[in-house]
Amino acid sequence: MKESKSDTIWQRLIRQLLRTIYPLKLREKLSYRLQGLFPDLGEQNVSFEYNRSLRFDLSKKDIGHIPIIYNGFYEKEVTKVVLRLAKQGGILIDVGANYGYFSCIWAYQNKKNRAHAFEASSLNITPLKNNIDKNNLTSQVKVVPYALGKENGVLNFCHEREKQQTGWGGFTLDKKRKSELVEVQTLDTYTQINKITTIDLLKIDTEGADAWVLQGASQLLKEQRIKHIFFEHNQPRMALLKVGLDTAKNLLEGNGYVVQALSEMEYYSYPKVDLIKFESID
Repeated sequence: MKESKSDTIWQRLIRQLLRTIYPLKLREKLSYRLQGLFPDLGEQNVSFEYNRSLRFDLSKKDIGHIPIIYNGFYEKEVTKVVLRLAKQGGILIDVGANYGYFSCIWAYQNKKNRAHAFEASSLNITPLKNNIDKNNLTSQVKVVPYALGKENGVLNFCHEREKQQTGWGGFTLDKKRKSELVEVQTLDTYTQINKITTIDLLKIDTEGADAWVLQGASQLLKEQRIKHIFFEHNQPRMALLKVGLDTAKNLLEGNGYVVQALSEMEYYSYPKVDLIKFESID
């Protein structure tokens, strides 16, 4: 895989040096300090900590991409579980795929794995496809350029690209805000059309609308055909969308799922009968 000419030698060198620092908690602390001294480590061909063959083209101005650029990973604990599950094989539904971080690492672990990368922001589709293509994963990762929600139809989507934050876009109920109409489909409908009987992992990051995605998967949840679920709470955005704080939790628990809080924002869920517990790995 060719290195991008847009990154200088020193940028690549510092990134490589950072990858030699262990444990990872120490790397995170040091890199946080180094960001002030070296604010630009480049954004092209960034290596992934857990498999150095993977490369990502990112946005150095995006707060969600900066940890990958400096550390080689994002959401470390979630990433490790995704990697563990990916080795077992199966289907990932990646809702709010952004530039394809989770879709790519899922597909790369097992040639039989398949990922469906949902990305409603038209501004992110080209970089998403770029990362999939440059890692030779086009046969395993399907880009779906619309949104998942609680009903089939269309909704207003606001890109919100202030300060180049690629992942801050989401649904809006405010008709005065600059937005565009995006197609919305329920996960129940999508899986029926595409003949997907079981989802091994459902990863949701939709800036406040995670509960809507789950509401649109009511039949799948009722039949417990989703094995593992990661979702988030973006409380300010949830308030704007009038989504209750316990909506997702109540829906999952009502269908026999266990819900575990990983942090103030991140949650992990699985069918109670599976007796599988989230394991924090240092």
